[in-house]
Amino acid sequence: MSVSRLPTLLAMAVAMTWFGAAPALTQTAPAAAPEIKTPPEPGSAEDTIVATVDGMQVRQSDILALIETLPAQYRQIPMEMLYPALLERAIDGALLQRAGEERKLADDPVVKRRVQAFRNRMVQEEYLTRVIDEGVTEAAIEERYKKTLSETPKIREVRASHILVESEDEAKAIIKQLEGGADFAAIAREKSIDPGKDNGGDLGFFTADQMVPEFSEAAFEMKPGSHSKTPVKSQFGWHVIKVAEARDKPAPSLEAAREQISNELAEETARKKLEELREKATVERFALDGQPMPPQAAPK
Repeated sequence: MSVSRLPTLLAMAVAMTWFGAAPALTQTAPAAAPEIKTPPEPGSAEDTIVATVDGMQVRQSDILALIETLPAQYRQIPMEMLYPALLERAIDGALLQRAGEERKLADDPVVKRRVQAFRNRMVQEEYLTRVIDEGVTEAAIEERYKKTLSETPKIREVRASHILVESEDEAKAIIKQLEGGADFAAIAREKSIDPGKDNGGDLGFFTADQMVPEFSEAAFEMKPGSHSKTPVKSQFGWHVIKVAEARDKPAPSLEAAREQISNELAEETARKKLEELREKATVERFALDGQPMPPQAAPK
């Protein structure tokens, strides 16, 4: 077994417990789990001891660290359900830790190299996280939102209903009924072959690019409150259209756009910081054989 796969295998073992793969573990688990509102500082007084293994302490922070290794869908499971299996996995980890230390694996060059690589990666990720947190502020999000609103052109949309039939003659007969005062929604429910006929043919609001060209062209030329005077042909059949309302498409609220804006700002902030660091640094590139790479071959 590859040592590098061990964290993944431990996480899989936690998940398997919940589907009956390791029932023995749940039998020895405590009945209740601690409620964790704020992650404690590892080793602090708030970082409570949840188990001991021959005197080696397993703490609340160890449980939280295990949660971070789980797939996203398992992290949504309530703590009181996860805790028994997590505790047993943390105990397994303590047993493996002690066994490894007895073999003095902490001094093994391979282990040291991996620890250093992990430390480097954590430092890099934490630095970038803090840079992003400093750049993606509420003020920055609001400013980007307002800027986007001011630069986004208005898009027209209409709310319309339609009656879809197979022949032009049927459509003409329906138009004649409407001109005589018949109810559009009632005719749609009775005669339309469109799946949406049960709601009176109401299509809701839509923009021009959301419908086939023939339909949109006719609908967007009509005035609110009017119906088509001639049948409209499309690939689906013959339409009789009624437009209820026309308006500029409402802009998304700040809350609705917040996540997208936050992600955009985070990406821009990270890219800008890396560009700044590259400009300040002297970088030399070498091929795998140790030979200098020609300047034109270096990636930008």
